[in-house]
Amino acid sequence: MIDTEHLSPDTEVLATELATHADYRVLRRVPDPYSSMPDVGSLPDGKCIAIVDTETSGLNPQHDTIIELAIMLVIVDEDNEVIGHVGPFSWLQDPGRELDPRITLLTGLGAQHLQGREINDPFAFGLLDRADLIAAHNSKFDLAFIERRYPNLAGRAWACSCSEIDWLKLGFEGRSQSVLLAHAGWFSAAHRAAADVWALFWLLQHRQRGPGESTARTHLARLLEASARTTVMVQAQRAPYAKKDLLRARGYHWNPAAGFWQIEVKSGMAEHEQAWGYRMGLPALTTRPITACERHR
Repeated sequence: MIDTEHLSPDTEVLATELATHADYRVLRRVPDPYSSMPDVGSLPDGKCIAIVDTETSGLNPQHDTIIELAIMLVIVDEDNEVIGHVGPFSWLQDPGRELDPRITLLTGLGAQHLQGREINDPFAFGLLDRADLIAAHNSKFDLAFIERRYPNLAGRAWACSCSEIDWLKLGFEGRSQSVLLAHAGWFSAAHRAAADVWALFWLLQHRQRGPGESTARTHLARLLEASARTTVMVQAQRAPYAKKDLLRARGYHWNPAAGFWQIEVKSGMAEHEQAWGYRMGLPALTTRPITACERHR
């Protein structure tokens, strides 16, 4: 998708010419946010996705708090094509204590921006509660802060655009949002929640033909398909410490809450993984099904 209506026509002529030269790469600025609804004042029928981003006072959801929250709603049809979107809406929140200077450097938010500010919790919760799926670029992180602030959202389905799209297979280098956006030919300005939500929506609307695909598809369609799949978590619950390097090399990750190594695989690969564990002398590997409601927890 190359939508350049927001850019200067004269400058776009120069950019198009420059892009034909192998020694140059042209990046276009993401447009300012706008809403698009087929019917004024109402959301169309379809699956509702809430794209969210949080800026926080630290990395620990048990001790740190959200200092900025942004949410936009995206409606898709049966083919996962966008038929409407609204937002992003964003709010600041006074953490009630002094911010780490590194957070201010990262977000640009200081005490002068946050003092006395509050998130409109009824409105924010209503947007998230309306969604069939909540999406973020680092869902494991955002989910923990969102569910702590809004416990009634616990157990909702989440999707992660960072981990659930095979960016490497699509030819992208890296998985950070700014790198992915640049690879698609765009850039966004500030590292702020609303700007990041809009930039992620813009990235997910990028249409590309992947390996083995006959037509170009949006990354949003890929994300929604990946999120809808049921996978299997294979768990090395009683694996001895001496096997940790073997498991790590296989792609297993340590689950600190549960106290064992685990790996998520496609449903048809679970038995294959259990057979590998048997050959490697591991205690019997256990399994549990994973859906979008468990995947990032």
